[in-house]
Amino acid sequence: MRTKVAWAGVTLLVLLCVVLAGWRLSGGRWVRVETASMGTQAPVGTLLWVKPVAFDSLRPGDLVTFRAHGARYTHLVKTVHADGTLTTQGRISAPDPWRVGRGDVIGKVVLVWPGAGWVVLAAPVLLGGWLLVWLLVRRLRDPDWRMPAAVVGSAAVLALALVAYRPLTRADQLSFVSEHGAARATYVSTGLVPLRLSATGADPVRLRDGEVGSVLARERDGRYAVAVRPDIPFGWWAGLVAVCFLPVIGRLVRTSRIVR
Repeated sequence: MRTKVAWAGVTLLVLLCVVLAGWRLSGGRWVRVETASMGTQAPVGTLLWVKPVAFDSLRPGDLVTFRAHGARYTHLVKTVHADGTLTTQGRISAPDPWRVGRGDVIGKVVLVWPGAGWVVLAAPVLLGGWLLVWLLVRRLRDPDWRMPAAVVGSAAVLALALVAYRPLTRADQLSFVSEHGAARATYVSTGLVPLRLSATGADPVRLRDGEVGSVLARERDGRYAVAVRPDIPFGWWAGLVAVCFLPVIGRLVRTSRIVR
């Protein structure tokens, strides 16, 4: 059984490498989204698959990656001008203050993988940490200690990556302006976990990754504060608890097979 699982894993890994190599050799590339300008269409931490295309084939609404003023952007094509240039715009931002020319376009986005960019960013920590855990677990002489040590070590590596890169709970403040004796705060969620915005005298606002929302804070003393907290659904908690029990279930299944 273990041999079959191992071969299946190796086969999947080889197929993945072939797909990735083929994509790269065909001129494709990957881009990780680092800002919130594309809203829910491509939130922060999204991995984009960008493919070179003919400049003349681009149309309004296409999502393109391009270079402008020494930086790289991924925005929507807003207007195709007669002089062969493009006006671009983020989904939650104003039109860009420049024109994009033929030589500026890197490619068109053909695949959008939300959250995958965080995995790529944390990959060195995760792979290096799990390799270290595997090497340490192999040195344990008592087999009964290997599973607990592997679970604790893997969880510690995952926790380290979460603390270092903070992919779960994040928000960017877009504005904080006065409005009729109060203050309206506008935020965009940039983390994987849903957020709740709350302020005195205002109904709470729930945001998922890439969404924009605002609350109107009212304070008598003129000091306004907005609380930004995670708003984890019940299903997420249930799934997390189920994952925590997987090692125990696996151990019970393995023990029952040995007894039989």
